[in-house]
Amino acid sequence: MSTRKSMRLPIIVTFIIIVIMVYLFTSIKQSQVVCEKTRTFDSDVRLKEEIISITDGKKINSMELTKTIILPPLYADDTHLNSIKYSLEKTLDYLGENVKYTVLDDRIIVNIEVDKDEILLLNNIDFIVNDDLVIKINSNTKSSDVITLSVGDNYTDGELMTRLKNNGYSCK
Repeated sequence: MSTRKSMRLPIIVTFIIIVIMVYLFTSIKQSQVVCEKTRTFDSDVRLKEEIISITDGKKINSMELTKTIILPPLYADDTHLNSIKYSLEKTLDYLGENVKYTVLDDRIIVNIEVDKDEILLLNNIDFIVNDDLVIKINSNTKSSDVITLSVGDNYTDGELMTRLKNNGYSCK
């Protein structure tokens, strides 16, 4: 009988330790890295990129990218807006339902949300103004001019911020 009473305390202590460990694992905080960059091209065409990355301290779990293309009044017509939207759709088709387009009077807003192994390209859009406005999208993931990020990439918060800051982004 005395052994049964002496077993109660270790079982209770073990149970309490297990509960504490489960609580700690479930309350691990995921951190958020927010970076943005605004570029101005010829004829006052502006491109603003804002990326929100959710990391667990070791790798990227999900990303939300918002690209806003703001056109000056000279190019803010349906022809140019539809042409730019079509080029973006052609390039971002691989993301499927993860991409949402919003076309306003003078701007196109592209929202991309990924949480699987999709690849996002940053700093990959240029505008050239010769006789008319032309969008140039670099979709080469191996290009040194493009920043490639993927869900599952191994980055700590500091490493991700440093990489983006080195490429002209301002991070919080």
